[in-house]
Amino acid sequence: MEKEKAVKDADSIFARLLQSLGEDDLNEILFNWNESELNEDGTEIFIYVDSRAYGPQTGGADKVDKSEFIEWLLSDAPFDMSVYGKDILEDKEWSDLIGKARTFILSTN
Repeated sequence: MEKEKAVKDADSIFARLLQSLGEDDLNEILFNWNESELNEDGTEIFIYVDSRAYGPQTGGADKVDKSEFIEWLLSDAPFDMSVYGKDILEDKEWSDLIGKARTFILSTN
């Protein structure tokens, strides 16, 4: 599957990715992406904003678009040394996890 189609079909691909990776692995990727996480039933991605840090108008949860996550996952960004440090390229567990997720997405019909 090409990247553009994967982003377009983000909802269905995301649901199957959750089944393939499992909640723990997907939450690990989401947290490292932008400190987001799955909601309880695994159908949405949320970032929880602490109102103590940003003021009372910004507290709560913001929904994140799944296509943004898939686009990030299929880009070079998961291995951006300026974000994750110079050792990210040598982190086998992270490389394997991202590789597994990418392989699943790109092989989805």
